[in-house]
Amino acid sequence: MKKLVLPIFISFLSILNAFESTIPVLHLPDFYNEATQADFLSNLEKAVSEVGFFGLTGTGVDIDLLDCSYEQIIAYFNRDIDEKMAMKTSNGQRGYAPGESAKGEKRVDFKEFFHVGRELSDDDLKRLKYYKNVWPQNLPEYKSTMIELYQAMDRCKETLGNAITMVLQQEPGYINEMIQEGDCLMRAIHYPVNPPANAIWAGAHTDIVFFTILPRSTAKGLQLLNKEGNWIDVVVPDGAFIVNCGDMLENLTNGYFKSAFHRVVDPGNGGERYSVVFFVHPRSEDRLDPLPIFIEKTGGVRKYANVNRIELLAERLIDLGLASPSLMEFFVQSGAIEKLREVNRFSPKAEKALLDAGFVF
Repeated sequence: MKKLVLPIFISFLSILNAFESTIPVLHLPDFYNEATQADFLSNLEKAVSEVGFFGLTGTGVDIDLLDCSYEQIIAYFNRDIDEKMAMKTSNGQRGYAPGESAKGEKRVDFKEFFHVGRELSDDDLKRLKYYKNVWPQNLPEYKSTMIELYQAMDRCKETLGNAITMVLQQEPGYINEMIQEGDCLMRAIHYPVNPPANAIWAGAHTDIVFFTILPRSTAKGLQLLNKEGNWIDVVVPDGAFIVNCGDMLENLTNGYFKSAFHRVVDPGNGGERYSVVFFVHPRSEDRLDPLPIFIEKTGGVRKYANVNRIELLAERLIDLGLASPSLMEFFVQSGAIEKLREVNRFSPKAEKALLDAGFVF
């Protein structure tokens, strides 16, 4: 594969070198080393329970592949809007999306993105109830490059799944059994230059996933809300990935794992930003009920809902305005509203959307 070094990457990395990491940093090969595994797991637990974010070095993902992926991503987003909109799907889970607003955020996100899921046969798509990928026809290398990057990220997530299982004190394979065929979603994002005053690149939000893996982007802008209530720039070593916990792991651990608020802001240097985000999901029917060991560890009271993945995801998509009528109907009929209300975690915005659509009264 031809190596591509974008000037914007070089500029970004030179800036990054001037700073120390602002979140914990773990080295993935330490998990495989018998002499260092215990420390790795201890540091992982500390990172996910206190910060919700950590940097990750030694991922094994080819940097040349990442560079080539950005070349294809930039080429796609530079296409005419009509060409991009031709890749927009009704489900919002595959293909092009012109934007969204973060849960609870009044400002509009100033971004566009493209979703890629697992490449599966028609039989497997039907069995798992997943959506089929869509691909632009006039970029011949886009599909192959994005599939290769997806597969590399997919391998990385399995190692993290093994480590998280050990922190959760569950039987081997507990997390990976759920995420091996989970509807993991890779999102390529373009943040255009100079967002207007009433917009933000990406408003403050948490991720409705098990965990998220982010390779290095083309520019800075990612910020984390720390436990002191301050927004800090997320800075990690050159080439390191960023990993953050999502709402599903927070639910599973009764709040012990932190699904931290984060956002993406324009640093004001007149540039645009591209990034890749890999959202790690379990299967649709996998249970996310808080584990008894973590209910005990967090005070003995269940604070999160007994729901499955699709119920929790449906609420978020309804909140974001990305849910189809059929998904809204499923969510109402599933009984998830009552389960979320029981622990005071039903989104007012989702409730209003359901009211407006005539699904609840």
